[in-house]
Amino acid sequence: MLEVALEHAGALGVHVAVAVVDLRGADVLVARADGATWFTPGVARAKARTAALFERPSDELGVLRERWPELLDVVGADTGRDVVTLPGGVPLLRHGAVVGAVGVSGALPEQDLACARAAAAALVGP
Repeated sequence: MLEVALEHAGALGVHVAVAVVDLRGADVLVARADGATWFTPGVARAKARTAALFERPSDELGVLRERWPELLDVVGADTGRDVVTLPGGVPLLRHGAVVGAVGVSGALPEQDLACARAAAAALVGP
């Protein structure tokens, strides 16, 4: 998944960080490509953790933030995780069940999302 995300980013001409987390949001892999800004791994991690926690893409939570502004803050405080509504966090599915998530940061929001989707599509195995 990391290779796919970085290859996709390279094809777009951008430098990103990629985070893969398990269902609880624990790091499986966090990597920053040469040229990606120093803080992008943390943002990628927050996107991945959000997608894993809510079992949906991170950018879909913007509606919750609009309707109930304090909800995501309460969930974040309760879980000890930053909850974000930025594009680029995508759940990882295996046999229809969420098993974790991937987050990408460092490019434009739509580019981060495209890289994360490409990485998620590359998930293979039982």
